Amino acid sequence: MMMAMQGWGKPGINMGQMSQGAPLDLEFYFPGYADGGISGDTANNGNPINNYQRMQHVVSMNPVQQLIPKQKIPEAIIDGHCEGYRWDCTSQEAQFAPFSYPTPGFSRVHMIYRYGGSAMSTMVESGRMAEAYRNDSIEFVVNQSIFNEGEAQFADIILPACTNLERWDIGESSNAGGYGHHSYEVLNHRLIAIQHKCIEPLGESKSDYQIFSDILEHLGLGTVFTEGCSELDWCKRVYDSSDLPKQISWKKFLSKGYFVVPVEEEALRAPVSMRWFAEGRKKDTPEPQPLPSQFAEEFGYGLQTPSGKFEFIPTVLRRNEANHPDRPALNRYIPSWEGLQTRELVKKYPLQMIATHSRYSFHTYTDNTEFTNSVKDHRIEKGGHHYWILRINPVEARARGINHHDLVKIYNDRGAVICIADITSMIAPGVVKSYEASGTYKTITVNGEELEVAGCLNILTPARSQTRGTHSMSPNSTLVQIEKFEDIEALTDALAA
Repeated sequence: MMMAMQGWGKPGINMGQMSQGAPLDLEFYFPGYADGGISGDTANNGNPINNYQRMQHVVSMNPVQQLIPKQKIPEAIIDGHCEGYRWDCTSQEAQFAPFSYPTPGFSRVHMIYRYGGSAMSTMVESGRMAEAYRNDSIEFVVNQSIFNEGEAQFADIILPACTNLERWDIGESSNAGGYGHHSYEVLNHRLIAIQHKCIEPLGESKSDYQIFSDILEHLGLGTVFTEGCSELDWCKRVYDSSDLPKQISWKKFLSKGYFVVPVEEEALRAPVSMRWFAEGRKKDTPEPQPLPSQFAEEFGYGLQTPSGKFEFIPTVLRRNEANHPDRPALNRYIPSWEGLQTRELVKKYPLQMIATHSRYSFHTYTDNTEFTNSVKDHRIEKGGHHYWILRINPVEARARGINHHDLVKIYNDRGAVICIADITSMIAPGVVKSYEASGTYKTITVNGEELEVAGCLNILTPARSQTRGTHSMSPNSTLVQIEKFEDIEALTDALAA
C-alpha cells in the first residue's frame, strides 16, 4: 500500500530485495524446483509449460484426485475427515472453494510412505502426527530416510537412503521454477552445478531414485519410470534440455562442476517489473499471470484485480467478507485468540512463546548433527544429551528459581518439552524465546509424564489456522508456562533406557 501511494513501479519503488532485484539473465533456461524434473506429470507442476517442451519423456499421471492439506493430515487420519482449500495462483477466487476428504467413492488413507527431510517438528501441534501414525486405520508405514529422524521411529519398514555425496544430481541454487516466474532468490547470481557422486552408497543405503526404481521393477513399471536411464543419464538429459549446451560443453561442465550464468548486457535485460503499470503502458513483462480473461480493461493493461487497479480494499475479499469475517477487506487489528487478552488462559500459562527460524539450521535441515550440536548457541550438552535452548528473561527466571543452563520444562495443555535455560535480558519479561524446528522428535516417560526431549517446541503450538478458510499456521500465538526440572536422575535413566 505504501508503494502504491509512492507510485508502484517507478524507479526505486518496487517489490524485491538485494538478491532478487540483481541483474540476471532471466531468459537463460534451466529447469527449476517445480518444473517437473524427470517427472512426466503434466498436471501438477510446471512441466507442461517448461521442461516437457524441451525434454519429452513418458507422460505419467496420478489418477487419484483426492487431496489432503498437509496441516490437516492428522485430522484426516484420526477423525476420518477434513476440509481444505486449494491454492491456485491463476485464480483469486479459487482460495474460497472448499474441498472435502474423503472424496465420495475414494478410499481413506491406509498406508503412509514418507521420504525427504523430516517434517515432524515443523508441523504445529506435532503430537497430532504422532497420534495419526499410531491410529488403527494406518495399516503400514514406510520411511525412506538418511537419518534416524522423527518419523523413522513410527515405521514398519525403514528404507535407508544415501546422502547427496553418494549419488549423481544436477540443479540450480535457489531456482523456484514452476512455482514462480523468473524466481531466482537468495543469491545475486545464477549458479548451476553438477553434483558428483563422490563414493558408492555406504552400507545397505541406496539413492531415492534407485529405491523407487527397484520397487517399480517389482510392479512391472521399472522401465516406464527410468526410461532406461541411470541417474547420470538423467543429469545429461536435463543438461541437454537447458540452455547450458549453448555456453559450456558437457565434458567441461562435468570437469568444472558448475556454471555461473553470465549477466546480460544492460540493453538486453528484461523490462523492470511493474514499470509498465506506473507509466500506464501495456504490460511488457512475460509473466504467466494474469490470464487473458482476467484483464478488466483492454488486454494487457491493468493489474490482475476485478477493477484492474491497485485495490486498497480488495474486491475479492469484500465479496467473501460475510463468510470470512476474520479476513476483512480492510486491514484492522484482530486480537489473538491465544494471547494476553485471553485472561483465564493467561492465569494458567502466563508466558508468550516465540519460536523463529534458527540461525544454524533451516527448519529441520542440518539440525542435530555433530556440527550444529557443537554450536553453543544452537544446542547445549548436559549429561550426555544435547538440549534445545530456551531463552528467558532474568525476572521470569528468578521468580521460578531457574539458573543459567538449568534444565526447564516448558508446557501447556498440548504437551511438555525439556529444554536448557539461557537467561538473558535481551528477552522481554512475559516472553520466552526459542527456535523451530528440531530435526528429531523424541518422547520419554518420566514419573508417568510424557516429555519431549529433542526440542520439538511445535508440540506446544496450536493447530488452529490463523484465519478460517486457510491453512495458515499460528505458531507464535502460543501461551506456555515454564518451571525448573528437578528430577535429573529419572530423566537421565529414561534417556539411557
